[in-house]
Amino acid sequence: MTLRFAPLVAVLSLALSRLVAAEPSILPQLTAKSTRITDQESIFSGEARLAHKDVVLYADEVVYRNQDRVAIARGNVIFIRGAQRLVSEEITYHLDDQTFSVGRFRAGQGTLFASGAHAEGTQKNLAVNDAAVTYGEPDPLSPTIRARTFRYTEAENPADSVARVEGARLGVGSTNILPLPTFSETPQDPAIAGLEARAGFSGNLGGELSLGATTSITPAVRLGGDLGLFTKRGALLGPIGNYDTRGAEGLGAKGRFRTGFIQDQGDPGTDIRGDAIRNERGYVEWQHQQAIAPGLDLAGQVYYWSDSYVTRDFRSDDFTRLQTPDTWFEATKAGDNFVVSLFTRVRVNDYALVQERLPELRFDGLPVEIGAGIYHRINAGVAILKEDDPLTDITTRSQRADLYYGAYRPFSPREWFSITPLVGGRVTHYQRTNPGASEGQYTRALGEAGFDAKLFETSATWDYKNQRWAIDGLRHIVTPTVAYRLSPAADIGRGAIPRIDDDPFNTYLRPLGLADRRDTDRLPALNTFRLGLANTLQTRDQTHGSRDLARLDLAVDQYAGAETAATDNHRRDRTDVHAFAALQPARWLRFDLYERQTVQTGTMQELNTGLTLKDANVWSLRVGTHYLADPVSIREIQEYTAAYGLRLSEIYSILARVRFDSRTGDFTEQALTLSQRLSRFWTLNYQFTAYDGPRREEDFGFAISIESAGF
Repeated sequence: MTLRFAPLVAVLSLALSRLVAAEPSILPQLTAKSTRITDQESIFSGEARLAHKDVVLYADEVVYRNQDRVAIARGNVIFIRGAQRLVSEEITYHLDDQTFSVGRFRAGQGTLFASGAHAEGTQKNLAVNDAAVTYGEPDPLSPTIRARTFRYTEAENPADSVARVEGARLGVGSTNILPLPTFSETPQDPAIAGLEARAGFSGNLGGELSLGATTSITPAVRLGGDLGLFTKRGALLGPIGNYDTRGAEGLGAKGRFRTGFIQDQGDPGTDIRGDAIRNERGYVEWQHQQAIAPGLDLAGQVYYWSDSYVTRDFRSDDFTRLQTPDTWFEATKAGDNFVVSLFTRVRVNDYALVQERLPELRFDGLPVEIGAGIYHRINAGVAILKEDDPLTDITTRSQRADLYYGAYRPFSPREWFSITPLVGGRVTHYQRTNPGASEGQYTRALGEAGFDAKLFETSATWDYKNQRWAIDGLRHIVTPTVAYRLSPAADIGRGAIPRIDDDPFNTYLRPLGLADRRDTDRLPALNTFRLGLANTLQTRDQTHGSRDLARLDLAVDQYAGAETAATDNHRRDRTDVHAFAALQPARWLRFDLYERQTVQTGTMQELNTGLTLKDANVWSLRVGTHYLADPVSIREIQEYTAAYGLRLSEIYSILARVRFDSRTGDFTEQALTLSQRLSRFWTLNYQFTAYDGPRREEDFGFAISIESAGF
């Protein structure tokens, strides 16, 4: 769960510092059931109302002193300005100098509520005594921050405004839990911006209590710590932080880092290679983005994990989002029609397979017209490559220079037909070749030719209506496309070329031509037609203009030619068919399908299906299938999944998940979560899990955790 308390402090200035009338020359409008006027003042009694610009004030009585231009509201005072609302027994407001004084008050904006014993000041200077701010409707479980004194000073630049909090306590409801030191902050850079907390229990970790917090060191830098206590494993501790030095022009840097180190008191087991994991475990994660100058950027990340499972064991949510650590940095310079980049990727985890670039320098020219409607492009790069196989301990090295040049000319003889023929060439020089190759160097020169064409785009409409399915007319759009690439000698020299940038495992359509392929060291011979057909069936939609009822997209890659190599384990003289279908006749029903197969052998390489049913926010059900085959490794995934969610009441809801592996006959995951809403902010989750098959998690688990709704 994540708690963010910056808005708890900022709401005081939002709710109070704007209790300001507009120009003093504008008189307020005052109404009431009865009015009594004297030489000194006007007294409005009984459902009194004061309106001034965008401010509305209700009270039992409003006294307006004409000479002093002061309004005093008493009894059941309600102040409203936009989304802000303040309730008090008395408010005194001076129109000329824009100062005000408020007795005991309650204020709110959105889901934030504030109260205090007394407040006074101007729009730019505010002082509040005995302040308290709560997220959500105040109740015994609402997170609350209290302060003896709150002072806010607004600057012309909002980023320079400062709030000073003295005698602060952080708590839940009326209970104070954590005293806070005196601190100052800006609304853009709150001093207490991220308090993260998690509590729970699992079979392999035992009881868990995790806390993390950061505080401002400078307006641009925040530092803090992360602590996790696990009864079966020990304490995980490390510094965390983030920074943001960007200015108004966007120049500067932003980033975050997170670390954790533990002396594991349990049995860490083995890593993905089968090697024993040491008890000294930890991780360092850093993401960085920087705009150095207009058009010059730097980005990168560092992911060091002491072993392949450290985040899976102790930070399972992070591991779900990222399971392969990668460390890289890239500097890019963008011109009007080109991009120059310097990219490096290093292997910091010895159990990972990484294609290291030490470094790679690239020039990528964007398509530019050179006359007569002809466009050309150029891509060039030099790279030092290295790959260490963690399973075989074999190291492969390569030094490579690569150049591609291509030209194309679009033609559109008809509105419904366009074709773009193209030609190109790619030259690659390898300074280091495989052992036994002649002279230790190798240069490969390749040419390509082809075209991209859109045959026509046509549509038909029908005046069909169906109130039950919310169909208001039908429109069918059909768009066929054809593409072709020919480079019959692209696979030459494989015996001499170090195999680093290989054919990546890919389940979707890959680039056809030489220019955009990344498998530089294992290019196949190209003689390929790609036929595409996109079908869309739509109806009118009152909100979005149109709504897709059905889609069917087909793509056929027809390869021609002999087998490229015996080690490829698949033929290039084949036809691959990709199909994507989606059917959503109503908002509560959706079916989707993706399929990829080879026609000649009838081999299905991938099939994913899903059926979703839902009834507003009461219940939802999704069942799906996943089949994926890798012809190179001769491995496959074949599983069935189901997920069902049901809201039992305003307080309780359940979520059930099931995964079944049809190859082994195991229910790889069975999970049932019962959620109990304790308040607007807190939700208590009871989770039961059962796993079959080889996993690091326990076969059976029970966890109780608390999560927050966030701000």
